[in-house]
Amino acid sequence: MTMQRRELLGSGSAALLLALVGARAAQAAGFRLQTGTVLPPTPDTWSFQVFENGDLVGVQRQGSRGRTELHIVSASSGFKRFAQQTETALEAADAGWDFVALANRDLVAVRRNGASGKTEVHVLDSSADYRAYKLQTPTVLPATDRRWSFGANSNGDLVCINRLSVTGQTEVLVLDAKSRYQRVALQADTALHATDTTWDFGVLPDGDIVAFNRGGSSARSEVHVLDATRRYGAFRRQAPTPLPPVTKAWQFALRSNGEVYAVLTQGGGSGKTEVHVFDALSG
Repeated sequence: MTMQRRELLGSGSAALLLALVGARAAQAAGFRLQTGTVLPPTPDTWSFQVFENGDLVGVQRQGSRGRTELHIVSASSGFKRFAQQTETALEAADAGWDFVALANRDLVAVRRNGASGKTEVHVLDSSADYRAYKLQTPTVLPATDRRWSFGANSNGDLVCINRLSVTGQTEVLVLDAKSRYQRVALQADTALHATDTTWDFGVLPDGDIVAFNRGGSSARSEVHVLDATRRYGAFRRQAPTPLPPVTKAWQFALRSNGEVYAVLTQGGGSGKTEVHVFDALSG
């Protein structure tokens, strides 16, 4: 750890945790890494994804020149350098858009309520430095709202998560990539009760869904892993994380190896956007 104790998690309960146990003890308690990044504090116009190699993808929906921007922070530099910064083909976006990183480093921009009257997919092409689209299409899914979150499995299928279905459970619809998202491969209620926007979601390559509860009954932030092989009707794992309960200043992004990047966007002691990395599948 290169950061001083006072530079870690920042104000509130997270800072208190680290002040009490110290950086080394906190790492031993379950963090692989905690560090400030090259990014300054980021407002709520930013969202975050993680590429397979661990690079942190900062999506600035409202860039300085009226475009959506990507700021990719290099994992190999300890998050101290940018691997790439670029304007994308996508105009400035609002909170009605969500973003999903694919295994090939393409970025899926999901428009919840498109001009087509459907939920739309706009795939930004990594080989064109995100300045061109690989695919733009309405999906079979009707218009959605912020109760919906999105991810992708290793096939590129779009995993659509409805926090509040009519049955009172969190619901999953999987849209088939081979059909250009025109076919529902799976629709199922999950083992998870209805949730709200205090929950974040990530999808692993095998399709398992990791649900992040910012403040669980364990008095910690929690992970609840829904088993894709059981049509999400059972949990593979439910466990508290190394983090105490946190606010929406924290965003959660999931790496393909099961590591969680808990991103503190502002309020950290480092004066930067921070990453706090732990394993969702063990510990």
